[in-house]
Amino acid sequence: MKTMIVEDEEDSRVMLTNLLNRQDHTVLSALNGKKALDMIKESVPDMIVTDILMPEMDGFELCRQVRANPEYNHVILIIYTGSYKTPADIELGYAIGANEYIIKPQEPSVFIQLIEKAIIDHKSKRRPHPPLLSN
Repeated sequence: MKTMIVEDEEDSRVMLTNLLNRQDHTVLSALNGKKALDMIKESVPDMIVTDILMPEMDGFELCRQVRANPEYNHVILIIYTGSYKTPADIELGYAIGANEYIIKPQEPSVFIQLIEKAIIDHKSKRRPHPPLLSN
């Protein structure tokens, strides 16, 4: 699976690249949403894992623009953020088309399980459901 990581923090980008490479993903990376959109025009990934808080274009806007283009309907969108974790943020992520919304930090095994679930749900055309949140 061709996966694009959109993350401005190098440590996080390298960690995700190594983790996904071990799962047989071909990994591309971009430093922000604007660069990701430029790269997508050249090579459309199967999945995008994006942070939210980035310069030039944040992850929410990246998700909006990917979902607005019918040519990219097959792309699985994963939000992976440590900054935007309120129920309203999570609801927004799903509303703009994220297949999964994962809060940083996450154990690598849990991260992979959530990614695999998003892939299965997307292939079976199941709509994502936000997790039940406790107050």
